[in-house]
Amino acid sequence: MRKVLYTAAHSGFNIGQVPLGGGASVCNHLVQEWNSEKPFQFEVLGPSLLRNKAPRHKDLVHYSELEYARFCRRFERCLTEKILQYDPKDVVILSNDVSEGPDFKTLAAQGYSLYTIYHVDVVDYFASIYLRSWVKPEWTTALYRGIRRLGLSAAVPGVLKLVWEKQEASVRYSKGLIVPSQRMKEVLMQCYPGLEPSHIHVLPWGAWEDDSSSEDVSREKEALRKEYPIPNGAWTLLTLSRISPEKGQDQLLKALALWEKQADFPKEGVCLLVAGEAAYMMGKRYEERLRILASKLKRCRVHFVGYASGARKKALFELSDLYVFPSRHESYGLTLLEALREGKPVLATPSHGAQEVFRPEFGLMTDDLLEGLKTLLQDRGSLLAKGQAAHSWAKSQDFSKVAAHLAGILSKESCS
Repeated sequence: MRKVLYTAAHSGFNIGQVPLGGGASVCNHLVQEWNSEKPFQFEVLGPSLLRNKAPRHKDLVHYSELEYARFCRRFERCLTEKILQYDPKDVVILSNDVSEGPDFKTLAAQGYSLYTIYHVDVVDYFASIYLRSWVKPEWTTALYRGIRRLGLSAAVPGVLKLVWEKQEASVRYSKGLIVPSQRMKEVLMQCYPGLEPSHIHVLPWGAWEDDSSSEDVSREKEALRKEYPIPNGAWTLLTLSRISPEKGQDQLLKALALWEKQADFPKEGVCLLVAGEAAYMMGKRYEERLRILASKLKRCRVHFVGYASGARKKALFELSDLYVFPSRHESYGLTLLEALREGKPVLATPSHGAQEVFRPEFGLMTDDLLEGLKTLLQDRGSLLAKGQAAHSWAKSQDFSKVAAHLAGILSKESCS
């Protein structure tokens, strides 16, 4: 059986302190599962390969677009050099995302078997966030292919090549693509005509057990109540993710601002807990915008509670009445799964990730967050029933089973 080389730019960090996102969490838990179950021999190739140039602590999440692109290219070169030291007959390559992966074309030409996990479809993300969905992602890939046919790709900035050229190389040269939602598979099929559907494996990640003790959670709840007071009887909303434009926290704040001006705003009051830390390219500017929006609210209390993990995250779920998932773009949405597993009813916008896991009995999915809030924040008993339905379903979405499924795909390749 061949060894699996797992390339992961977000490995080796303390994800309890660094807001790297879902890709890092999945990587961390896959490593835990495979270390425990030992389905094959594997080695993680992370940024420590860069030695003194390796990002440390929160460096990655503070890089600008250009700095991140430079890191990706350095990591790509280092990974590729490392992998080329192995005989292709002895290893299978699993890349934990696209932009930070190795040189797919070079490795495929040398006979390596490549598999890629898509935590983010960067082309779809770019079209949604930077181009504000004015153009479809498949139009941009067709345009880039046209530019290349005309021999003009040399004029394309390196950052954009990392989006279109690198992702196309991953699609073309990987034997299998691992995606978390059916919708992501559909978008990839639209963007890359001729891509075999059987090459795309849809594996929704599910969620994992939180091993925080009840005593630790209780202490965190008391600490949160003291630091961020919640008015007695107020409806308590929670949104939990990194602070970045695609996460859509501004849409929720705008909905609350509109509701404040209307006669049916809850007399009990509303308290919003915004959990997360500014991360990646536009995070800091976006957080400033959120704080300005929050400062204009008069009847709704807003607390920015910072990055949360472990017992603190679980405490936030227990303090909230409703989990709000207002993302503009979401490939899967691990925090949504966590909320469901914690028995929280949800209000979600219809991103790819939310559509993969949402069921009407869990709450409401709508682009109109104001109407969603009005509909759900009427009866606590109804919310409790929705939370119970969410918990019953989500507890069956076991990450361990998905990790085993992925291991089976890789084991089949490594035995061939």
